[in-house]
Amino acid sequence: MFLNVMRKEILENLHSYKFAVITLLSVVLVFTSLFVMYRDYLLRLENYEILRPTSKQPVAIVQPAPLSIFVKGLDENMGRSYEVRFGGQIMVGSKQQSVNNLFRLFTTPDLLYVVKTVMALCSILFAFSTITGEKESGTIRLVLSNSLGRTILLVGKWVGGYLSLVLPFCLAVLLGTILVTLSPLVQMSSEDWLRLGLFMLAALFYLAIFFSLGVLVSSICHRSSTSLVICLFTWALLVFMIPNLGNILGRQFVNLPSVQQLEVTRNQIWIKQVFEMLNKLQIEKDSDEAQRNKGFQDLLSKINSENDKLISDYRGRFNNLVTATKNITRISPTASFTFLSTDLAGTGLLEERSLKQAVVQYKDLIWDKPVDSDGNISGDFPAFSYRRSSVSQVMSEGGLGNLAILLLFNILFFTIAYVSFLRYDVR
Repeated sequence: MFLNVMRKEILENLHSYKFAVITLLSVVLVFTSLFVMYRDYLLRLENYEILRPTSKQPVAIVQPAPLSIFVKGLDENMGRSYEVRFGGQIMVGSKQQSVNNLFRLFTTPDLLYVVKTVMALCSILFAFSTITGEKESGTIRLVLSNSLGRTILLVGKWVGGYLSLVLPFCLAVLLGTILVTLSPLVQMSSEDWLRLGLFMLAALFYLAIFFSLGVLVSSICHRSSTSLVICLFTWALLVFMIPNLGNILGRQFVNLPSVQQLEVTRNQIWIKQVFEMLNKLQIEKDSDEAQRNKGFQDLLSKINSENDKLISDYRGRFNNLVTATKNITRISPTASFTFLSTDLAGTGLLEERSLKQAVVQYKDLIWDKPVDSDGNISGDFPAFSYRRSSVSQVMSEGGLGNLAILLLFNILFFTIAYVSFLRYDVR
């Protein structure tokens, strides 16, 4: 009986205009997204080749991640060049430019955005009339008048409807991925394929949440129009309102200075230390060259030490802000899915924090090199190397928690839908 119900649901969906419209929309969006992000990746790769330093430049920069084609996240920010300057100061390279200014005006159309907004909406639109539509047509009353149980009916309709939604989407992603990875410029390792597979698994869990939500609302309401309005409001609340509200509330709990304030404080440190050294040399007029060189090295050490304290305090506050924001926004599955997807792709907050730590370590290695007449450190510098976090690190540092949250939302919404349907008046 279960297979018959599932088959009936799939066949009804295949012949409905809703299936045709949503399938066409998802296919067009997936292919458009992958094409646009592939071109954006090539531009960022070209930018990286231009900015890649020689052995004479104290610059740290990382290559764009291939998975940023699917989940861009913070990859453009992580691809900036970081230059080590006088006194161990770390500055964003002056030649760094935004690769695609259009993304400053509009949301980046990567696959993550397509899934968490458009496909989530498609999931709800696919499911909002699962029960109410059958009631309005009188079908569900006739079906349940036979020996078919409510449990088999609900599960069969859920599985049939969900498969009708995700199979065209998965096929479109598979074909688009094959076309993108045929390019010799997109070099994906075996671990990258594993990351992409885990991202798709998380996407399926995420879409199942909204499909179950649609079934839940449909099993509470008695009219499809009412169910549709409630579903659209809940979708907007979970996808847009809660994540954005969480960012605002997080800043109310953590006092984080702006980048401009950080830059002003850094310049004040530099000016203060220089004036102290000049006053010291003015007092010690008879000091020889060795003493002056020692005083200069002491100046560099003090500037480096003060900058380290400043950056350490800023990063500590920033990490507290990130933690507070994550804890607030996790009441929405969209936030957990976003955190998990970006971390898996190597373009998330976890990777950005690891990269900043690696840049500081690189600075500690080379900051005390000689300084030329322009005040820039000079000499031969070791190449900056950075390896992105492994899948096991990602899963152990929050990935499993975010995946568990997605599973819990699935269980919660489906359980409530099941209990509501058992008490549903089909007359």
